[in-house]
Amino acid sequence: MMNSEEVKPNRQHSFFVQSTFALGFSAGRLIAGGLLEHYLGVALFKSWAIAIYPVVLTTRGALNGILAARLSTGLNIGLIKPSFRGNTGCYHAIVSSLMALSMIVSLILSVIALLLTGTPISEFPLILAICISIQALTLLLTEPLTSAAGFLAFKKGLDPDAMLYPISSTIADIWATSSYIIVLSLVFFFPGGVLLTYIIAIATIIVTVIFAFISRREAEYWRTLEESSLTIILVTFISTLSGYALFGIRSKIGEFPGVLLVYPALIGTLGDIVAIFGSLSTTRIFLGAVERKLSRVLAQVRDIIQLWLSAMIYFTMYGLIAYFFSREISRLLISLISFNMVFPVVITLASIVAILTFKRGWNPDNFVIPIETTLTDVIMTVSIALLITIL
Repeated sequence: MMNSEEVKPNRQHSFFVQSTFALGFSAGRLIAGGLLEHYLGVALFKSWAIAIYPVVLTTRGALNGILAARLSTGLNIGLIKPSFRGNTGCYHAIVSSLMALSMIVSLILSVIALLLTGTPISEFPLILAICISIQALTLLLTEPLTSAAGFLAFKKGLDPDAMLYPISSTIADIWATSSYIIVLSLVFFFPGGVLLTYIIAIATIIVTVIFAFISRREAEYWRTLEESSLTIILVTFISTLSGYALFGIRSKIGEFPGVLLVYPALIGTLGDIVAIFGSLSTTRIFLGAVERKLSRVLAQVRDIIQLWLSAMIYFTMYGLIAYFFSREISRLLISLISFNMVFPVVITLASIVAILTFKRGWNPDNFVIPIETTLTDVIMTVSIALLITIL
């Protein structure tokens, strides 16, 4: 049985310091919130537009979470090399499978947006093209940057479990929000924007098919696709609760300055916190550093406390920012109450998912981060919506 030091022989800094540093990147989601608040008119132009935003963030986070978790584990156990050149078939198969999963997400998201908001079915092709285009633009930047961040962290002797997901998911949220605004602006306000969106969507489908053909003989491609499809479908359906929550309070959003600004940071930072814990747990399970029992995973109290302390720093900061824009103490309370209610729940759920999936012979990396970040996003969004309604 290995101890924690054997799991990370190259850990050069304390887990708290690395986590706190990594979560500093989570604060970058304030950029995403600022963009959303500034372009609120775009998001509210159609009833389904604001409803798909949290689903876009959550599903992109789930897909990026699969990549981040697979990179963290793969780098630690030697299945993936810390380099773009000459990397393993496992790495390329994972990247290819995520492109196919993005198409599945786009299809489900389009159907849900149609049903959730009562939009005429004649708009379905356009909504589908928009969703595919948003996913494509986001994927174009996030996959290379996530990989590069993982490779660099590993080469520098840093802990990929603590560093990778917070950094990459923040970039993903900022770019997903930017892509969301860009595509919607093209469609709603620019001549020829609709045609360009259809072209991007069709080109993305063609590229996805080509990559699938290239990876057809890779067992890892089909394994990731098979295991993650169930997760992504579940994630997409669950995250519609977030979309419905925002859809329900869309008329009040403008009355709460500052809340929309910190919204991506609130849901994203908590997702990063539990993703760090989930990624660390799955790596330790693979390496035999902890027994595959829930009690042993939850016994990592020291890591949990350090993560909680790291999170409190940032959630207090987000609350103060929201207070600054509104001069209402309730904005600060929304941040702190939501975090402390949700944190123990999602930490426990991440542990349960890690153990159950491993015992069934599945790869926990395909399940833990996507499921727990989705639940985190939904619970936080619903909590914020309820508090806005009450306060």
